[in-house]
Amino acid sequence: MNKNKLILSGLVAIPIVFWVFVILNNSVNVPWYDDFDPFPDFLRQWINSASLSDHLRLLFQPNNEHRMVIGKLVTLFYYSITGHLNFTFLHIAGACFTLGTLWLFWTSFRDSKLKGWYFLPVPFLLFQLQYHLVFLWAICSLQHQPVIFFVSLSMLLLARNRFGWALLAAVCATYSMSNGIFVWVSGAVILILRSNYKLLGIWCITGAAAIGFYFFGLTTQGNESSIAYFKQYPHLSFLGFFAFLGGLFDFFPEKTIVTRSVLPVIMGLAVMVWIGIWLLTLVLSWFKKTFNNSQKLPEFVDTFSVNEKGRKSFQEFLLGILIFLLMNALVIGLLRPRFGFFVMIVSNYKMYPALFLIIAYLSFISSTVKINLQERGFQLAIVLSLLIWCFSIYSYLPVIQERKKYLSINGYNQNFNGYGLGHVPFSAGAKYVDILMKEMVAMNIYKYPAETNHLVTEINRIQTAVPANFDVWATTLDGKILIQDSTARLSSNTGQYAFVKNKDQLYLFKLEQNKYAGRNIFRQYFNGSNVEVPFSSLLPGSYDLGVVKVNGDEVTGGILKSITIP
Repeated sequence: MNKNKLILSGLVAIPIVFWVFVILNNSVNVPWYDDFDPFPDFLRQWINSASLSDHLRLLFQPNNEHRMVIGKLVTLFYYSITGHLNFTFLHIAGACFTLGTLWLFWTSFRDSKLKGWYFLPVPFLLFQLQYHLVFLWAICSLQHQPVIFFVSLSMLLLARNRFGWALLAAVCATYSMSNGIFVWVSGAVILILRSNYKLLGIWCITGAAAIGFYFFGLTTQGNESSIAYFKQYPHLSFLGFFAFLGGLFDFFPEKTIVTRSVLPVIMGLAVMVWIGIWLLTLVLSWFKKTFNNSQKLPEFVDTFSVNEKGRKSFQEFLLGILIFLLMNALVIGLLRPRFGFFVMIVSNYKMYPALFLIIAYLSFISSTVKINLQERGFQLAIVLSLLIWCFSIYSYLPVIQERKKYLSINGYNQNFNGYGLGHVPFSAGAKYVDILMKEMVAMNIYKYPAETNHLVTEINRIQTAVPANFDVWATTLDGKILIQDSTARLSSNTGQYAFVKNKDQLYLFKLEQNKYAGRNIFRQYFNGSNVEVPFSSLLPGSYDLGVVKVNGDEVTGGILKSITIP
């Protein structure tokens, strides 16, 4: 390996290694919200079922509107080897699909014969931290990452004329997540532009069968309400489309939604200008070739048309993924605004705008033979990718670290108090989860993490009032207790926790860092933290209410006051 390739490999490795480190350091082996149905409950039913038909039914059984066969197969793979269910493994397994996606992009990129250095912005855009709710949430990890991998694989195989394998990859994409059905639109567009109507027919028939089976037996998800909302507020869908595509420019996740969404909308619209030019170039070139149109085409068509075989294959790969992304943006923009505009730039959708920027960049540098345009495109892309990557660390790494603390203590609450990982305390949903997880533990399939053991031991020892230097107070109002700390600073190695305990129970609650509300847009947090503890989250009885501060292994704190829950 020559010196240039060695340097390039080292630079490409930086965002990848850091991303993997963040996953390994912040993954918590607990389920959260929607994880219970497709993982522990699925595994419990699988173990208790003996027939092949029951196993197939469980594999294809929908979870919400998704049939996540790939995610369930990954779960079964780990269980067959270890006899256990481990959510950190599921996070790692999902991450492997994204590593595979990078390899697919690099494989196709080499066909273009472009300079290797031009690939450098891709890993910085793909391995940033904004989509942490994908790679650190099991259900999202094994939906979004596999579907993107299999869509990319299908498009690569189709671009390389390996049609049968492309069909198989498309079926895998379909049964990774509901939006995998858009792979059939992507492949159809490529085959239409090739004017290969025989393969197009086979592709469409196979796609119709896969989609038909996918939706067989699925119940409605209330999309009628989304259509009604769209008719009332069509501008939100228009803006949402561009906000979704420009989502990586959501640099300030703790600000108001208006502040957060302005830049994504503007940048999504700006990037779509180039995408529109590129798509128009492809369509006009196809129209002229197909219908022998002698009319002179606009000058930009000649400028950006590609004839070299390897470059055309690369552009087909990019086009297929782009169509998939645009279909996602259209559907999200149409159906999701009724849940709040923040959904357009929510963390678990952020892989798609990352891919959108990657496609926009690679399509540009592969559409021109002018070296100066390629170099300027690369320079702009490397600056933007580094900016986005650095901002993702600055703005989102604290969010990831605080979420780790939150999940850790709520894993304890789930284990000992019957709630904590996604359901209203003492509700029917919480009872279902409590019974399910206790069964998983009793069967020795799942074990709660031990990270909170030291904290719990230290809290149980506390019998005295809080130290005099603790600037912490608690007030009771409207059926809840508000605990506030005016001096706490945000740090990965520290934390503030409220506790409510008696001889029978110990409840833990994480104090959340105060959000900064001043004029400095780059500042996300302010000194101090707080948490609200509803009476409804505690069983009736008399308790000691207290607070502790954690700094590494050091735990200090005390009791604030005694309370009685009626």
